[in-house]
Parts: sequence; C-alpha cells; structure tokens
Amino acid sequence: MPIIAFYSKGTSLEVQNIWEKRLKFYLPSINLVPLLSEEAKLAKIALLWKAPLDNLNQLNKIKGLISLGQGVDHILNQNSIPENIPVVRIVDPYMARSMSHWVLLSVLNIIRETYDYFNQENKKIYKPRREKDFLSVKIGVYGIGAIGSVVAKDLSYMGFDVQGWSRTKKNIKTIKCFHGDKGFNELVNNSDIHVCLLPLTSSTINIFNKDTFAKMKKGSCFINAGRGEHVVEDDLLRSCKSRHVSNAVLDVYRIEPLPKNHCFWQQDNIRLWPHVAAETNPETAAKQIANAIKCIDNNIVPPNTVNRAIGY
Repeated sequence: MPIIAFYSKGTSLEVQNIWEKRLKFYLPSINLVPLLSEEAKLAKIALLWKAPLDNLNQLNKIKGLISLGQGVDHILNQNSIPENIPVVRIVDPYMARSMSHWVLLSVLNIIRETYDYFNQENKKIYKPRREKDFLSVKIGVYGIGAIGSVVAKDLSYMGFDVQGWSRTKKNIKTIKCFHGDKGFNELVNNSDIHVCLLPLTSSTINIFNKDTFAKMKKGSCFINAGRGEHVVEDDLLRSCKSRHVSNAVLDVYRIEPLPKNHCFWQQDNIRLWPHVAAETNPETAAKQIANAIKCIDNNIVPPNTVNRAIGY
C-alpha cells in the first residue's frame, strides 16, 4: 500500500492521526505522512485541504489527489496539477445532512426572528413579535448537487416553497428547478431567502455582486455556505447597510480566518460563522477515501473524480 501525503490547513498532527486510524480500518498497511516532510517524496497519493501546491508539485511519484472536502477549488484554482493526475472529491451523506441542519437553522432564525428576540431578552423586553407566514416565503437554493439537493428537499419537507438553480438542467421532486442565466435571474428576482451552496468555478466567482443584490427583493435574506469568492464582499456590505438585504448569514469568506479588522464584524445584520456549516467527518468519509486510494493505486478511475472542464 502506498505512502499517503497528508495536509489539512489549520489542523494539527492529531487530525492526521485520526484520519490514519480511520483509514487503517479499511487499509491496514496505510501510512500517512505530512506533506511537508521528507517521507512525502515517496507518496503516490495525497489527501489535501488547502495545501501549498508548490510543495505538492515537487513530489514526482504522485498518481492522484483526494480532497478532504466536497470542494476542489483549493486544488484546481492554481491550474498547476497535470491533467493526467485524477482529483477526487468527497461526496458524503453525513456532510449533506450536516449542511442541511445549518441551513435550516439559519432560515428558521430569520423566519422566527431569533436575533430580535435575543435582543429583547437582553433588554428584558417581554413582547411577542409579528409572526411571519412561512408559507409565503420563497427560498432559492443556488447549487442543487450532492449537498444542495438534500438541503432543498429538507426545506421543502419543512413546508417552504423551494426553488433551485444549477448550471445544467436537473429534476428534483417537490423542487422547482431552474438552470442557465435565465433561471438564475428567476431565482434572484423572486426569492425571499437566497442560499448559496455553489461549487467555486470560473463561472461562479463573484456571482453575487452589486447587480445581483440589486435585483433581489428589498428585505431579502442572503445565506452563504458555498465559498467566500462567490461574493463581492463590499457589494454585500453596502446592500446590508442600506437594508436592501435585511440579513446575511455567512459561513465562508474570501480570507479565512476572517480578519479581526474586517468590516463584517461591525455590521449588525451580518451573522458570522467560522466555516463550520458542514465539516468533513473521518468516521463517515473514510470508507470512500479508502476506496479512492485503492482505485488510484490500481490505476482505476475512482468514483467522484472531478471533471476538470466544469470544475467539480
């Protein structure tokens, strides 16, 4: 079994050891080594999250790369990985359900005015607020793939009017599905709550900008658990300051960790989370990663190999 190079930005050696322990259940002879170590020069496969790709390119035995998350933009965005090296992403039902929980929480906090009730509590104000009619709220989910489709269906099950958008045509029961530029504008113009779960590709960078926010209904809510680069942050800030966007709930940012001097911290209607909406769980993801490792080692194309042309 090959040596596996490991790198997960912002984590410790303990995290590497957790992954090794879980993977050894399926591949007993596996050996994870830090990407930046001398041993990594012998690695045929790398498990990565936001790794320094310059170091990776120095490993001339590499046969395949596996992302430790659903997204692969952190690998593809530098265009330095040879086409003959497969890049594999995680598609984990646990992650999809975890993301769904976070989106449901964010939507319900807006619908039930949780933040306003917290403010009243702090001021010892005992006063009911006017209840919103959730049946009249339209929720647009941008990105209805492996994760977004689960989120959209769960929102629909909760009784919300849900519509979804994807780059190409999809059919999902109980969800109004749109695609292409016309479909994107349909969601932007008609949704009350906008949920971004898109993959980051050349066509989705800065997709939420001043023009997009201006097309949204006044008082719309914007929720982002896709990627920070989907949003022009200054444009979102202006829309929140003017209250054209009444609330924004963000889990991802262009710079992470979010700098302490970032303007979002001071904006009262922007709610900030530290990129925790759907974290990769070694307990549930190890089996498919182990399978991908075996496939790559045996020169077989693994499931969930990324299509470089579309970026996911």
